[in-house]
Amino acid sequence: MKSRLAVCVLVATGLALASVSAIAQNQGRGQGGQQGGQQGGQQYGQQQRQAERAMNQDRSMDHDRLQERERDRTQDRQQAQVREPAAPAAGGGAGDDIYGGNLMTAEERNQYREQMRSLQSEQERNEFQSRHREQVQLRSRERGVPIEVTSD
Repeated sequence: MKSRLAVCVLVATGLALASVSAIAQNQGRGQGGQQGGQQGGQQYGQQQRQAERAMNQDRSMDHDRLQERERDRTQDRQQAQVREPAAPAAGGGAGDDIYGGNLMTAEERNQYREQMRSLQSEQERNEFQSRHREQVQLRSRERGVPIEVTSD
């Protein structure tokens, strides 16, 4: 895609340079006097507009490419979360990943860790994590923000 952009820019630049050169040659020879100069000026203006259109198309293509890249990144993150839904480890240590941590305040993340540390059995931790997931998914839908797994 970058090479396509470079080719378009080179073509547009070449057209502009060729038209300037042709105008200079026509004026230097004195062909048609003032009428030849007007025609050359019109031709130059037309070529300049073509070059501007090509540059605008290039900008539009770049913008579209950036949007597509961001959409792909978002989809990749969402698919990774579906494949590997990360949940805190049984120990609930301070460095553990938190499902939906991007939707929580720092205080909520700390409370989450403390709660995980205080739970005694695997069953209690699983129930707590299940409730937490439901809350995070609800927040995600309300805010329109994708869920991310954070380590803080």
